[in-house]
Amino acid sequence: MIAVLLALLSATAFATSTVVQHRAATTVGEQQESRGPVGLFVRLLRTPAWLAGQGAAVVGFVLHGAALRFGPVVVVQPLLSAGLVLTLALGALVDRRHAGRPLPSRRQWVASGIVVLGLTLFLLSAHPRHGAVAGRALVLLLAGAASLLAAAAAVWWRRLPGRRHKALALGVAAGCGFGITGVLLKQVVRHPPRDWHSLWPLLLMILVGVTSIVLAQSAYQTGALIESLPPLTVLEPVVAVAVASRAYGEHLHPGWLQHMGQGAGLVLLATGVIVIARAEMSRHTGLSEATL
Repeated sequence: MIAVLLALLSATAFATSTVVQHRAATTVGEQQESRGPVGLFVRLLRTPAWLAGQGAAVVGFVLHGAALRFGPVVVVQPLLSAGLVLTLALGALVDRRHAGRPLPSRRQWVASGIVVLGLTLFLLSAHPRHGAVAGRALVLLLAGAASLLAAAAAVWWRRLPGRRHKALALGVAAGCGFGITGVLLKQVVRHPPRDWHSLWPLLLMILVGVTSIVLAQSAYQTGALIESLPPLTVLEPVVAVAVASRAYGEHLHPGWLQHMGQGAGLVLLATGVIVIARAEMSRHTGLSEATL
């Protein structure tokens, strides 16, 4: 129960950070259009709201680590997906004060309910078993290396001229990286760095985490949100669950009925995220939702 509460608080903090930073950057960008990206960043550094958003992100990360200290990865990581719904809700509350900003559509609210339903179904059917206190070093190293190889492949694919679905490739690599970052974070909070054996997970977590952040931002800039957001959001908990099962021995509840519930929950989660991404793309391109 403590892990669930901390994970939901972490998702709320991350959602608050996303909304505050995005709205602050939008407001400052409208006022400083001629200064360019460097000027915009300098102005943001002097904007209290944007700095507060950075502080909320730090709080979210600390709460994420605390949740992993008390609970298994297979519970904490899926709950962080609720941040997408919280971001939508908090963004709507902020944007109501600005007449020129579009509010979420009815389709997005319905999709948010589908995401919550999927998460609830997955968690109720998972009944995860707590695993070992320390993760298997070989599994963690191989997972981190695989994440970095996937990142390199996505960057290579993006740089090739004429290639399609570049944002999809970057989103897939970022989602996998964020999932593995969560697993490594569990190792770091359970075994704080004191020597080399406990230091390398921290270094690997920072490397994979920073790489994933860069990939996610590149995915958003490269193509439509519908290509990058669904794989990024869905793969993060799926990869985390898969790696945690091998590294810590955390297993989902066995049985065909439970597996059907877990699979259905993930399908509902993916469906809700896809609908939200399609509607969000429509909001920013000015297209009618009826054409999607």
